[in-house]
Amino acid sequence: MTNATIEPQRTKTAEARHYIRTVERAQLLEWGKPAPLRLLAATVLEWVLILCTAGLAMYAGTIWASVLAVVFIGTRQHALLILMHEFSHRQLSRTRPMLNDTLGDFLTAIPFTITIFGFRRDHAAHHLHTATDRDPNWVSCMGQDRFTFPKSPFNIAILLLKHCAGLYGIHELKTALVTSKMASQCPPSTRYRQWIFAVFCAVVFTWFHLWLAALVYWLLPLFTMLMALLYWRDVAEHFAMPNPGPGASRTVIATWWERLLIAPHGVGFHAEHHLYPAVPCFRLRQVHEALAKDEAHARQAQVTHGYFSGLIREIAATDTPRSCVSH
Repeated sequence: MTNATIEPQRTKTAEARHYIRTVERAQLLEWGKPAPLRLLAATVLEWVLILCTAGLAMYAGTIWASVLAVVFIGTRQHALLILMHEFSHRQLSRTRPMLNDTLGDFLTAIPFTITIFGFRRDHAAHHLHTATDRDPNWVSCMGQDRFTFPKSPFNIAILLLKHCAGLYGIHELKTALVTSKMASQCPPSTRYRQWIFAVFCAVVFTWFHLWLAALVYWLLPLFTMLMALLYWRDVAEHFAMPNPGPGASRTVIATWWERLLIAPHGVGFHAEHHLYPAVPCFRLRQVHEALAKDEAHARQAQVTHGYFSGLIREIAATDTPRSCVSH
C-alpha cells in the first residue's frame, strides 16, 4: 500500500472498528465510478429472461413448465433487486439523480411495490448504524427464531422450504411497506411514478388479458422462490459469523452456479460493499482481491466458500453465538 490511500466508510460495530482497511486512492477512485451502461444492460437482460421464461412456459402449457418458470423467474427477481440496490447507491448516475431514480423505480423497485427513495432511506441507516439498535434491518430480525443460530442443516432446509412455500411472504411485505415504509412518505416525483406504473400495468394486463399470467409468473415467484433467496442472502451477509470481520459482514465466494442462481452481480462480496459502498457491484471482486493482499485485513476478514457448503458449516457450528449479528 502507498501513502496515497482513502479510508472506507467507518462501521459502527466494536468488532470492526479496529479493522478499517484502505485501498490506493487512485485505484479506488477508478473503481468507484458509476457503471451506467453495464447496470442498464444487466437490468434489461434480467427483464428479457423473465419475459421469455414466462412466454415459453405459457406456450408449453404444462404444469412442470410453469413450476420451472416460477423457480427461475424467482432467481431473476432476486437479481433485479440486487440491481435495485445499485440504483439506490446512484450507480447509474450521481449527477442526474432524477434519471437514476426514475429508471431505478420503473425497472427495479416499483414492480416489487417499493421505491428507490424508500429503500435508500432504510438502507442508508443500515450502512451508518450496522449492528446497532439504529439499524432498521437488524432491529427487524431481533426475536425471530429463523435468525437465531446455530441451526442444523436439516433445520436450515426446513426454513428454506417454508420460505419457498410462501409462509413468510406476507410478513416480509409488511416489513417493507409498513415497518420500513419503502413505498410511502416519498416525494411527489416518486408518487407520480407509482401511479404511472400502476395505470400502465392495469391497461396492459386488461387489454392483453394478462392478469392470470402476472399472478402466476410474477406474484407467485415473488412470494415463494424470491423469499427463500432473500432470506438465504440475509443470513449469508451478516449472520452466524464465527469471526465477524470488518463491518460484521461476510464475503461469500460463490461457485459458478451459485453466481447464476443465488448470488449474481457480485452480491457475495458484501463485506467489501460495506467498506466501499461507492464501488459498483461489478467491481467488488477487484476490491476483494486488493484487500486480500493486506495480511492484517485477510486475517480478520470473514470469507466463506460456497452458499451450500461453507455457509452451512458455519451456521451449524456449535460455538456460534445464539443471536443475530446484524441484518
